[in-house]
Amino acid sequence: MEFTEFRETFAKRKFSFESFLESIIYPEIQATFHSNLTEASLYSLSNGGKRIRPVLVLSAFLSRKTHQDFTNALYVASAIECLHTYSLIHDDLPSMDNDDYRRGKLTCHKKFGEALAILAGDALNSFGFYLLSKIQSSSSLILDLLMLLHKGAGGPGMVSGQVEDLKYEKSHIHDPQILEEIHYKKTGALIVASLLMGNRLHDDYENYQKIFFEYGKKLGLLFQITDDIIDVESSFDELGKTPKKDEKSNKLTYVTFYGIEKAKEFREKFTQELVELGKQIKDSFFEYLPIYIANRKT
Repeated sequence: MEFTEFRETFAKRKFSFESFLESIIYPEIQATFHSNLTEASLYSLSNGGKRIRPVLVLSAFLSRKTHQDFTNALYVASAIECLHTYSLIHDDLPSMDNDDYRRGKLTCHKKFGEALAILAGDALNSFGFYLLSKIQSSSSLILDLLMLLHKGAGGPGMVSGQVEDLKYEKSHIHDPQILEEIHYKKTGALIVASLLMGNRLHDDYENYQKIFFEYGKKLGLLFQITDDIIDVESSFDELGKTPKKDEKSNKLTYVTFYGIEKAKEFREKFTQELVELGKQIKDSFFEYLPIYIANRKT
């Protein structure tokens, strides 16, 4: 696989996911949510983005080269994206990062008001877990998927990362372990969950569990370090939200901790390590993915 083929593969998987969202997931939201809640929820869920996490679910599942029906994987990918979207809605709130724009559009609370934005996030959170009930398989598989999603998106993972992010805002902590822990939990934990959940859909999941965990943890750090660099170097038009926000908020990031040049060295280090880890997965998609993540501008 060459890089151009990787980009085509990524685009195809993203298209498959978004087609499933539009044809299966959106209609269920429209049929079951209050109309105001539907509008706010779909406003954020349909607001584009790279869809990296759902593509990770599909890619971990498809890494075995078994060309079987992947409806289960699409439901898992949708669950992940609902949890991710809820986290973005809440992250943008005035009590959190207080952002007015997300992907070039008004944030949910700016468009619909703070109360409805909170409720939209709440609804997408529980809806994501509900979607796992759609999986056509054994109860043990569904229980494992529920556990993995909770560990990635709930108190043990992403939510604790957000708590630590707020705790160390405006602090002068100089501990690289704290920095890595925050980055892993608030960004990496859901990325790890995406890979492990896609992998868990296979009977031989235990053979690949360790490598996907290691790959996901490093990919989460690479993703967040790249975000930290983008926040400094990109304009509003490129970023789709207010740039240099981390610096103004005194957030603990790789750039504020180490400086821009050292942060770029870390980005290169994790990229190279991930390329090597990708070779162990024996699917070249995972060799090119870190290069794609590290070189993105948004």
